[in-house]
Amino acid sequence: MSEESSGEGKGSNEILGDGTVRLRPLRPGDLTAHANGCDSVVNQWTNGGRVSTVEEHLAWLNRNARAWRDGGPVVDLAIELCDTGEHVGVVGVQRGLPYLDPGEVNLTYALYGGQRGRGFATAAVSLAMRLAVDQEPVTAFLIRCSPVNSSSAAVARRLGFSYVGCVVEGSEPLDRYVLSAAALPRG
Repeated sequence: MSEESSGEGKGSNEILGDGTVRLRPLRPGDLTAHANGCDSVVNQWTNGGRVSTVEEHLAWLNRNARAWRDGGPVVDLAIELCDTGEHVGVVGVQRGLPYLDPGEVNLTYALYGGQRGRGFATAAVSLAMRLAVDQEPVTAFLIRCSPVNSSSAAVARRLGFSYVGCVVEGSEPLDRYVLSAAALPRG
């Protein structure tokens, strides 16, 4: 058994990994990496351009640590590099939200400044889909993003999601991409 899969070493809290990135629960100790990583690009797409306070970041990390521990329907996880253990972003697995049908899972993701364009988001979202299927039955995965967020849309397309149209949630238009869970490779 490798160090990565045995639960020892850098990946001691690993949920799932692929040799490039691994997912693990967020924890309060992620505060510096997360707060520093939430640059203008992350804030633009996830926070309406607003910069969160240190207290808000810490509260969010604590909520996600609890959500993972308690088996909550909405949880964000840390994305780490397997070779260095560096925390490079977050990926979310969301169930039970008002715009989701039973069995649907919404996926969210954000890479910190300096980590984009290297395939980490695509790898992390792929792992998040495997995790969601392992947790409970999934009929379909959704990715929703701003029509001008071409990087986020590119992740969806690389993973085989189909564009199904633009919806307005609140006052925000969002492109919607869908992938049937049956389309996921098994094994």
